[in-house]
Amino acid sequence: MGRPKKENKMMSQAEIEHEIKLKELERDVIRQVVEARKSQKLSQRVVGERAGIIRETVAKIENNLNSPQINTLIKLLEPIGYTLGVVPLVKDEEEIAELEAVIE
Repeated sequence: MGRPKKENKMMSQAEIEHEIKLKELERDVIRQVVEARKSQKLSQRVVGERAGIIRETVAKIENNLNSPQINTLIKLLEPIGYTLGVVPLVKDEEEIAELEAVIE
């Protein structure tokens, strides 16, 4: 059977901007994963071995070449001593500063 094919439709400017924002959020998450790994002084190879993921896949995720599934991110974070969390989206610089203060 398979998946239904996506329609080829033009995206509106708002849809394009939304997609860009989602990609930025994904890059931010990946950046934080890399920072967490490095803070533990672990190589991609070691984290991959502990997570059951090959080093090449870890590298592709960290270089934003692969868009990982949530379970893959959780597998990568577990041997580093981290996990995923849900945080509210912020709207302005003041809210960002408040959120960063809570996280740190």
